[in-house]
Amino acid sequence: MLYVIILFAIVLVVSVAVSFGMYVRDKRQKRPAPAKNRHTAREVPSYQLNTWIDDQVAERKLYSNPYLTAADLAEELGVSERLLKHTINSTYNKTVAEYLNDRRIQGACRLLREQPEMSMEEIAAQTGFTSLSAFQKQFTRTMGQKPDHYRAQMTA
Repeated sequence: MLYVIILFAIVLVVSVAVSFGMYVRDKRQKRPAPAKNRHTAREVPSYQLNTWIDDQVAERKLYSNPYLTAADLAEELGVSERLLKHTINSTYNKTVAEYLNDRRIQGACRLLREQPEMSMEEIAAQTGFTSLSAFQKQFTRTMGQKPDHYRAQMTA
């Protein structure tokens, strides 16, 4: 009988620990609640929607969340996912993921120019990349050169 009680206690402790770990993980991925004075896409004329999306993504650094999906971005901006995808595809001929990667690289270029003392790891993390190697590959693919070469050109 004692073994059953001990086994039950172990199962209970493990399940609580796993549940708490999942709770913490979910909390880390949540974004702050939108500010009340933020404009929503409903207030923007349709012919300006692409510019408004660009401005919002850049101003609020929405690209810095490496787990941001099209659905999350649409919810954050107050537009339907379908409208967001259509706007980005028709304006840039890209998917939302490709668009976000471009914005991440633009943010990285800004940091490389304005804060040359930052490490590549810090830049990768602040611009929404999950690893340094993913950042370097995407940067090289987009810019045609490695980030450290870009920084050297910009600071010279």
